[in-house]
Amino acid sequence: MTPMIVFLVFSLLVLLLCWLKPDAGRLFVGLYFLVMALGVNGVLVLTNPAQFVALGTDAPVVPLYRWAFEHVVVLAPALFGLLAAAYEIGVGLLILSKGERVRWGLWGGIVFLLGITPLGVWTLANPVLALALIMLLRKRYEGSVLDMLRSRTPRDTHVAGVRRR
Repeated sequence: MTPMIVFLVFSLLVLLLCWLKPDAGRLFVGLYFLVMALGVNGVLVLTNPAQFVALGTDAPVVPLYRWAFEHVVVLAPALFGLLAAAYEIGVGLLILSKGERVRWGLWGGIVFLLGITPLGVWTLANPVLALALIMLLRKRYEGSVLDMLRSRTPRDTHVAGVRRR
């Protein structure tokens, strides 16, 4: 199976999760953005920053992307990677927060995913993942993911015969 097909199947599963279980979907996509920021862009910045140029020049779907990477990104590929990672970290943290910030994070993720779609065939499934984020916009998130996880853990404990709350 090609990487694009694998990513398409992954994206469809994320879409299904976000449609059926929006809270779990929000947790997953928030963590996904953080992992991609640190585990992909962060690692590339440290190990092979020139790879950022190759991402946009190998086989872009839109020729303007090749030009931008050959003339702009090539000037400071590590900076480009750091900016991409910082943006993804911001998106991930916003998605995991609460209230209107979640919506900002979801919109930021949608823009990011659609913006990098023309990088190559391997990113053509990004609109499916963006649709998963759109599914999450159907709901309001009054609590952060930490609040959600805290509410699922037992609050009452017994210590030395004293009930604590």
